[in-house]
Amino acid sequence: MGLLDHIQPVVFIREFLLLARRAMDGSLGLSRAVGELLFFSVDTIAEALSKWEATAGEDAKKFRDYWQETSPDKYQAWLREQGVPPPETDLSCGEESFDRVVVQADEERTGQVWPGRAALRACMEDDTSERDRKKAASKRKYRKTMKKKPKPSWEEDDCRRYYPPDVLRAPGVMTYMCACGYIMGFEMLREIESSAHVVASLAQRFKGFPKIVYFDTPCHAQRNALRRVPWMLHEAVMAWFIDRFHRCNHKCSPTFDADQYPQLTRGPDTSGAERHHSIKKKSKNSLSYMKQAHFILRSRYIAAHNNVGVSHRLEASLQASVRRRAGVKRKPKKIQHYPVETYFHKVIVSHCEVSGCTCRESLPVGLAPGLMQKL
Repeated sequence: MGLLDHIQPVVFIREFLLLARRAMDGSLGLSRAVGELLFFSVDTIAEALSKWEATAGEDAKKFRDYWQETSPDKYQAWLREQGVPPPETDLSCGEESFDRVVVQADEERTGQVWPGRAALRACMEDDTSERDRKKAASKRKYRKTMKKKPKPSWEEDDCRRYYPPDVLRAPGVMTYMCACGYIMGFEMLREIESSAHVVASLAQRFKGFPKIVYFDTPCHAQRNALRRVPWMLHEAVMAWFIDRFHRCNHKCSPTFDADQYPQLTRGPDTSGAERHHSIKKKSKNSLSYMKQAHFILRSRYIAAHNNVGVSHRLEASLQASVRRRAGVKRKPKKIQHYPVETYFHKVIVSHCEVSGCTCRESLPVGLAPGLMQKL
């Protein structure tokens, strides 16, 4: 039992024990075989790190040495050393909102929105993924030059709206959502979605990787993390799982299937991000042709509207489950017909931008529920 602390960071063994625990209880031979496997795996992490140390490039080692111990202040100091000026804004606001307005100006400049979660490290570059993306782009360009069969008239697009070809369309957005439904952050993509971008974003915003990450290609993301930042995975009990929306097309190992580990994945909404993307499709045409500042502003509003709605639903469910007093009407769990704007101004906002206004004095004192606590 004393050796379990050494093998706990090895995610695959931990998941294997969850799957084989009942069979091990009924078979002494299987238990002995698993024990031999665990003894063999005690020094696996140290050996893997030594091999990475011998084969990794100098840039990867310098990144590890500089950013292994980090903080938001260290990252801001590094930005000043690189000659990056502090963000500036020309918006007028109240004193209580000034700090947030400055942060929003930086979000519009960088294309990264993470409310309440400051950057800890520089964004990593991956030469291997960049080379693969360029190769894939050249293949797509070659396919476009190939002659296509003419389509019948009833299959042609009859839309007469003119979209200028010289306008740079936004390649997309990567949304990071908590399993309970809150949007933690989103980033405007420079290229197509890739596992390398996910690993770099998590390493930039989290001091240690989250315990569980759901992604449509978890096998690629895990290999990318093991190749680039194994020192961050060394002390992280982390598991990569495929969300249930993409599971039907996943042909890789069942190790990445979330349903194989009900103790870890029971309850979380693994396809919340995909559902959020389907809701944003009605704004796809307008978002695709926006400049970066307008894109971030509009996407930030959509994400905030989602988070306020989640807070409203959670509070409604909590109030509906509380035992009501005699003569008091029970509150409904479904709040689709209640506007989230009213809930936002009555519960979440704690100040008013109008100087001298006393409209917020009647609000309860203390932490606001839901959204502000998640940030």
